[in-house]
Amino acid sequence: MSTLKHNSLIYNPLEMLFCPATCDVLCAQVFGWSIKNLFSPGDGRYGYVLLLCRSTLRDPQEMELIYSINYNKLELLRFNSTLNKVVGYTDFGIKYAEDLNNRTEWLHNQASKALADCRRYGNQFFPYLNVTVKPHVQLRSVKQVRGDHPAMLICSAYDFYPKLIKLTWLKDGKPVTSDVTSTEEMADGDWYYQIHSHLEYIPKSGEKISCMVEHSSFSKPMVYDWDPSPPESERNKSVIGISGLVLGITLAAAGLIYCKRKSCRKPEVRSNLPLSEPY
Repeated sequence: MSTLKHNSLIYNPLEMLFCPATCDVLCAQVFGWSIKNLFSPGDGRYGYVLLLCRSTLRDPQEMELIYSINYNKLELLRFNSTLNKVVGYTDFGIKYAEDLNNRTEWLHNQASKALADCRRYGNQFFPYLNVTVKPHVQLRSVKQVRGDHPAMLICSAYDFYPKLIKLTWLKDGKPVTSDVTSTEEMADGDWYYQIHSHLEYIPKSGEKISCMVEHSSFSKPMVYDWDPSPPESERNKSVIGISGLVLGITLAAAGLIYCKRKSCRKPEVRSNLPLSEPY
């Protein structure tokens, strides 16, 4: 089999393609040292190897291994465990890919070892990646309608994870695309995110406006309806104010009635003179 010789180092792709499962860290160190010596920075050459373990969060065992060898930003060859073969992309890569693919049993064994490592690491880390936190959603008015100027609503989602989320405005159940501005997902710095979406609109009688939130923490999209009535805190303030006003009017009326009764009563005339005896 052909080998590549550079800077007094023999490089055999068959031996370097997969690290044995029993020495993950050691092989990574040796491999990095080999690549560093293989492509000297003195003559401007650079090589690297990309190893990917790809899967979905739904089933970590459904793992795909991608192993790619690159030289001067050009991919030479790639192994894909789904295709179960090596594909070359340059004359050099095609030549070595043919040699590797001819060693079917060896290639299968090495790929199986690497996939076993991928699954083992996946079982360790995937539980942490699959954590979701439901967003806290607020729907409020930030600007009332004035003359020809439209009102504005804002739909905010706070403290959610992971980052990917979608906010959609609805009018009578139909998506709204115009007069909508939204921010990007913003990191809070504590692994949580927040996002805000604004809607300008002219209120119409009987119209129903909602904000639909789609996130991986929900089993289905959640719809939050806009209630144009004042919030409970404002209603409580109004009730307290009205109650105080009624109480004040009642006390004032009672006082006025009392004063009127006092002023309308006929005064009694008392005399200290002795009564004259009849003749």
